[in-house]
Amino acid sequence: MILIGFYGYSQNTFVPDDNFEQALIDLGYDTGPLDNYVPTANIDTITNLIVDGKSITDLTGIEYFSSLQTLDCSNNDLTTLNLTKNTALISLVCHNNILNELNVSQNNLLEIIFCINNQLTSLNLTQNIALSILYCSGNNLTNLNLSKNTALQLLICHSNSLSELDVSNNVDLRRLNCYNNNLTDLVLSSNIDLSELYCNNNSLTSLNVKNGDNFGIRSFDARNNSNLICIEVDNAAYSTANWTDIDPQTKFRENCVEMAYVPDDNFEKALIDLGYDTGNPDDYVPVANIDTITNLNISGKSITDLTGIEYFAALTTLICSNNNLTDINVSKNTNLINLICTNNSLTTLNISNIATLSLLYCQFNGLTDLDLSNNSALTELHAYDNQLTSLNVKNGNNTNMIGFNAINNPNLTCIDVDNKAYSTANWTAIDPQAGFSETCGSLGVADFLEFNVTIYPNPTNALIIIKLDNAIQIENIKTFDLIGKQLNKTRNNIVDLSNFQSGLYFIKMKTNLGTLTKKVIKM
Repeated sequence: MILIGFYGYSQNTFVPDDNFEQALIDLGYDTGPLDNYVPTANIDTITNLIVDGKSITDLTGIEYFSSLQTLDCSNNDLTTLNLTKNTALISLVCHNNILNELNVSQNNLLEIIFCINNQLTSLNLTQNIALSILYCSGNNLTNLNLSKNTALQLLICHSNSLSELDVSNNVDLRRLNCYNNNLTDLVLSSNIDLSELYCNNNSLTSLNVKNGDNFGIRSFDARNNSNLICIEVDNAAYSTANWTDIDPQTKFRENCVEMAYVPDDNFEKALIDLGYDTGNPDDYVPVANIDTITNLNISGKSITDLTGIEYFAALTTLICSNNNLTDINVSKNTNLINLICTNNSLTTLNISNIATLSLLYCQFNGLTDLDLSNNSALTELHAYDNQLTSLNVKNGNNTNMIGFNAINNPNLTCIDVDNKAYSTANWTAIDPQAGFSETCGSLGVADFLEFNVTIYPNPTNALIIIKLDNAIQIENIKTFDLIGKQLNKTRNNIVDLSNFQSGLYFIKMKTNLGTLTKKVIKM
């Protein structure tokens, strides 16, 4: 009886998913009602199976389709798919599922895979040596090893998270769609049959399409690669005329050495004059010519854009005065010691990450804020004739400052320093309304205790004069408000209390140190 039972079950294939079994019933490979079993003799010779759009979640039983060559199980709800027993399989279509695992490691006859729009994070294709068409876009793949797929002709892998893609062994590759990834480098010099390339929307810094047959590339798109400066090609003139889908900063060249993008013609012309570039301005300068330069003087060249300065990695002295600059990005020039950028149109200057900076001349600009709190090597500062409202020189090195000038900044009232007494005694080149403090912009307990108010009634008893002690100058008062009352300010240090009864009032005074509330008594 046991042997008879075993023999009976061995003639049937277990199919636990009712939707899968119903699909097989509909195809005539089983008869109703649903019982989780399908006669094996009905399916083991089947070569083509189409069960798309059947709401199948489990394809258990597919392993008994031992002769299967074509499988279409797309548009279902599969999370895993193991086809290792289907060794005759040639074509697989399983797109639009929720697959996080696809095992085709034993399918060395497999030529076509469509697995787009799933949730795959990895895909092992090392045994699929006959693979010629791969559509795997719309997944979560971070890498793709195609070194064994030497027969590959079509590769559609866009909209994943790929950071690298090596197709050097895929010499028969004709079409490559790898857009919407995180690729930084792409070399296609071995792909001599390439006819379509879509590598837009990546992070490419290097692209080599010099394959000896650029005339055969009919479709080309490399847009939205903001750091891609140069594309290496067979013939720059041909590619420029025929491949127009590139970014403005990108150029075609027959030999792409690393190039610095310098869009300002006056800046590039200055570099040409200095011998760091040749020919007429073309927006590019060889990085090898500039990355060891330590001193650069480009004053008085009518430069408006200093893009490209970031490639001067060894720069210690930059002199760019008397130009038309509105911004300078020296965040990459971390070896900078001397920066002289006087007489431009700068409104901001961020040098917070340049710990080596010793000398800064930034006078005659339109700077409103200047934070030097991280520049602990600073020994000399000339920031006069700007529009500063905030200046922070509290860098722990004030006693080594041998030069300081911040005059002609009419809106600057408080300068942050290491030690107020030291700076007051030694740095005299400031405007009358300006003063030094260790707490500009924040109010501590000590400041509060020092903020004393004295009330002097004038002869008509109409105005009350608010006088501060030496802790805070009169000019530091920004506004007065009488809490809960309308208060008129007639001058910077006089408030009108003529309409109020004698008694105790609270006046809120806003200074550059913050806001304080003090009580005053009207006599």
